[in-house]
Formats: sequence, C-alpha cells, structure tokens
Amino acid sequence: MTLQQITERTYYLPGSNNLGVVATGDGGAIAIDTGLDKDTARKFRKAIEAAGLELQAIISTHHHADHIGGNDYFVRNLPNLRVYAPVLEATFIENPILEPIYLNYGASPFGALRTRWLMAKGAPVHHPFGTVDEIIAGASFALDVLGVQFEMIGLSGHSMCQVGLLYDGVCFAADGYFGASIIAKHGILYAHDIAQQLATFERLTTCDAHWFLPGHGELSPRDEIGAVLAANREATEQATHLVLDALHEPGDDAAVTARVLRAMGQNGDTDGSIALTIPQYAIFAGAVVAHLSYLEQQGKVGVSLDASGLIWQRKDRA
Repeated sequence: MTLQQITERTYYLPGSNNLGVVATGDGGAIAIDTGLDKDTARKFRKAIEAAGLELQAIISTHHHADHIGGNDYFVRNLPNLRVYAPVLEATFIENPILEPIYLNYGASPFGALRTRWLMAKGAPVHHPFGTVDEIIAGASFALDVLGVQFEMIGLSGHSMCQVGLLYDGVCFAADGYFGASIIAKHGILYAHDIAQQLATFERLTTCDAHWFLPGHGELSPRDEIGAVLAANREATEQATHLVLDALHEPGDDAAVTARVLRAMGQNGDTDGSIALTIPQYAIFAGAVVAHLSYLEQQGKVGVSLDASGLIWQRKDRA
C-alpha cells in the first residue's frame, strides 16, 4: 500500500477508509484520521515512512471507530505525536464506550456492541479545537498544526461535531459525503442529524477546492463533485421517503426499522432472517430514527406514548 499524491503536499492512502496525509515541508507528516485498528495503522505508518515522511500529528475528523481506531497505536508508538480533534468529538475519542452507549438507548452496551467496529481503543486528544456552536453552524475557522495552516469546515450531520479540512486546494471531507459506490452499496447512509447532513452537502457544493476526498469513496475533481453531492442528497431524501412510507400504519422504532429493511429486501420474508449483524443493525436502526426525528421536525410525523411504548405515526393519517 502506497500513498497516492494529490497535490505537492497532500496525499492519501486509499482503502475502505481513505486516510489523508499533509506534508509539513520539513519532512514531517500530519495524518487525517487513522482507520479502523492497529493493523490499518501499521500499514498507514509504513506508507508514510516509505514516502520519506515522519508522522508527527493526527487530526481526527470525528469519533467513529473506523476513523480513530489507529490513534491508540500511534500514540503508544510515537510518544511525541500530538492528536487534534473537534470539541465534543474529542470526548468520544478519549472515551469510546460512549459510541455503543448511544446506540443502546444510553444504557451500558451489551456484548455484541462492544466490538472494534463500534468501540475503538481510547486515546488522548492533546488539542481539542473549535466550539460546538460554530461547528454545528458550519463555520470555517483556522487551525495551525505544526506550522501548517488549515481551514477547518464544520460538517456536522453524519456525526455531531464532524469537521472537514481544506489545504492546498484539497478538501478532506471525512464523512460529509460518500462516494457513488458507497451509496449504491448501503442505500440508507448513516447520519446523526438529517437536516445538518443536508446542509453539509450544500456547504461542500460551495467549498473552494480543486479536489474532494471523502472518508469512503473516490477522489473527485471540482467538476465532478456537484454530481456526487447531488447523488448524496437524492439518496438521503429517498431514505426519508422510505421511512415515511414505512409508517403506513403506526409503529415503534423496531417496527419501522423492520419495515424499511423489508422494503430494501434485507429482511427474510419467510424465515425471519436478517442480512445484518447486530452492530450493523444498531447503526441502521439509528439512521432510521434520525429520519423519524427529521420528519417530526418537519411536522410530517408525530410520536406518542401508549402501553406498548413510543409509537410513531404519520400526521396525515392520525
């Protein structure tokens, strides 16, 4: 695995997660995210060193395990390395059990959720940056890392305080959007807040960059990014419609999720099987509830409490 050069001082390691690299100009390197685990981190380190660079800092764009799983390896093996991350996201990076907790209704996570896919090893964040309000508002602000001046961009939606980075004409967009191949594979894309995710697509449309690199998917030049972002918006809007259609009769979170899965052909209609693992189901169900919350904010659905629990229903059929 070798680094792919984008511009004079920007690179990335392609894979299931695209990992960014910015050269400092004096032989140093700044990593943008670190991948799922220590094995990925070792390969990433080897690729950086093969390019004649020394890793000196990490910028973590958000707290999801597949983006910060290598932090622990790097911090343990490179004692002078420093980690930068957005506020709030930094808390989750240092305390990764919080991710499976919020996927489990706030309760202590059961065993199947305590997996590397949802819970990386905790690692310190030496330099939290930004404020919750400015990141959620999509503000741009400067960040100096080892003398390199980055323009940070609030890209909340997929995660609470996710950021992207702009440097040397390259936008490292994290999970602010997904490549076309990822959209085709997953159908419903995970988001914490649908309204913010849609706003992030618009923000990226106006981003002054020549190249765009998502956390998952293909590197895109400026003249292609509009179509990619339009596909993300269309997929998100289709997912909202799919969730709304699943409320052909009232139901709780689990019932609505099951109907959406069935509509997508991922539920076994005869034997009750499901084509997801428990961690995958937890993420998918979280995305469905995010769309329900978005529909409630729009006044299209309501939620009530009865003897069977919290029940969602369409306002036009109440």
